Amino acid sequence: MSAKNNVVNLFKLHGLAVRSDGAKYLCDLLNPLPKHEHDKWIEKVIEAVQKLPISSTLISKEDIHKAAQEVGTSENDDIENLLQIVDIYKVPKLIYNTERKKFVLAPARARDLHGDPSDKAGIFRDRYSIVYQRTCNHDLFRQPVVGNTDEDSKKFGLVKVEYLLGSSSRLEGVVALGLLTQLIEGQHHLEDDTGAVHLDLTNAKFHPGLFTHNCFILVEGWYEDGMLHASAIGLPPPEASSSTRALMGNINYFGGQGSVCSKNVIKLQQAEQENKDAMFVILSDVWLDKIKVTEKLRTLFTGYAQFPPVAFIFCGNFLSVCHGAEQAPELRQALTSLGTLIAGFPELMAHSKFIFVPGPSDPGPGSIFPRPPLPKYVTEEIKKTVPSAIFVCNPCRLLYCTQEIVIFRENIVAKMCRNCVYFPTNSEDIPAHFAKTLLSQSHLAALPLHVLPVYWGLDHCLSLYPTPDVIITADKGDAFATTYNHCVIMNPGSFSKTDFSFKVYFPATRQVEDSQIGDEDI
Repeated sequence: MSAKNNVVNLFKLHGLAVRSDGAKYLCDLLNPLPKHEHDKWIEKVIEAVQKLPISSTLISKEDIHKAAQEVGTSENDDIENLLQIVDIYKVPKLIYNTERKKFVLAPARARDLHGDPSDKAGIFRDRYSIVYQRTCNHDLFRQPVVGNTDEDSKKFGLVKVEYLLGSSSRLEGVVALGLLTQLIEGQHHLEDDTGAVHLDLTNAKFHPGLFTHNCFILVEGWYEDGMLHASAIGLPPPEASSSTRALMGNINYFGGQGSVCSKNVIKLQQAEQENKDAMFVILSDVWLDKIKVTEKLRTLFTGYAQFPPVAFIFCGNFLSVCHGAEQAPELRQALTSLGTLIAGFPELMAHSKFIFVPGPSDPGPGSIFPRPPLPKYVTEEIKKTVPSAIFVCNPCRLLYCTQEIVIFRENIVAKMCRNCVYFPTNSEDIPAHFAKTLLSQSHLAALPLHVLPVYWGLDHCLSLYPTPDVIITADKGDAFATTYNHCVIMNPGSFSKTDFSFKVYFPATRQVEDSQIGDEDI
């Protein structure tokens, strides 16, 4: 088969017809490449063509040219920038397309920070849509094949709340998915997109997890006289990111440069495995107004001077005490001094990034998420001294080679434990319960809005769907590192309150190392 006919046939497989001059132009572009790679590159061009605003299935030479430019640009950007800082305000939003029965990217538009009333309702509707569709795709809840009785016995059918409310008789073996809420003080309810039903938890057996108000739960039980009596309560099953990507295709859903998912870029896969020594050093509660902390940071930089990490990630708070109006000038001076300290290590300056994530008490416009970076007034001096210092939003997203990293500086573990409807009996394994809850909700903030406020129009910026590779939740509680659903979840702990401990993450092996700076290191 000629190269031109191969191009035409591959386009036909995707329902597209390519003009003769367009096919010839693409063949000319492919000539310098090895023949065994041609099909791969043609598929990339087809994916880029499908993202163009084309009004016809007949593809012109100009369309091929634009798509090829997009593919070439994304490939070059991907390999040149192994570490990308994703602008949290430009994170793509996913919506469920009922006709195609899959999640697609919502049209790009400028989003109002505060949003309107419909955006507030949309927060929970969108969260529910993700959890519901993901649960329906799970083996236990997927619709059985007609006639397969063996398979039928292993399946669970999800029931909507409106079906329960419309029933006048007792219903046994009910399984429902919804939001755990308190619409009336002292009374629990299960709410979905069709209504809310009273929920009796008296005799419920709780499975592992942290069951908080405003989290999605699976309820198994029986319904009678307007009350759903729960016999078992569990969390929705998570979905492996590889399964999600198989359903969504090769689109860039995480954010950053290019329109193609970095997971499928071979050059990035190779770069990730070749850089065996690449690492991220992660610290939280770095109190720059404490002399002891500054001394420990000097020791830290000295230790890594010969082996510069990809990045040092510093999470706030950056001052030990909030001083009101005096806080900003004091933090400005502290960061300026830190910049002078970093400047004494030219190897780190040349090869490492210094990423700063604001904490709950750092200067800024309140505690609503996503929270903007530290104010320019505070950071302008250190930026002059350390050009590689980057001040990011909270939460923030990093893309290193193919790995998706989410960083969230909030005392989220403590808040979830305080707002539990049922606290796990095995309290020593809170990290495992927390990790399970976080990924089952596909969201960083499965809490009431008065406990963890979120900008209505930007709630999707806190989404964890598809599941990222690494989630760093910098909490004031005890440090931990665990793995759940192929995702590494860690808390570096408080650098200043503990014995100056921190975490080191190695992307090539996906290993987390516990580290500490002892007094003998100074």
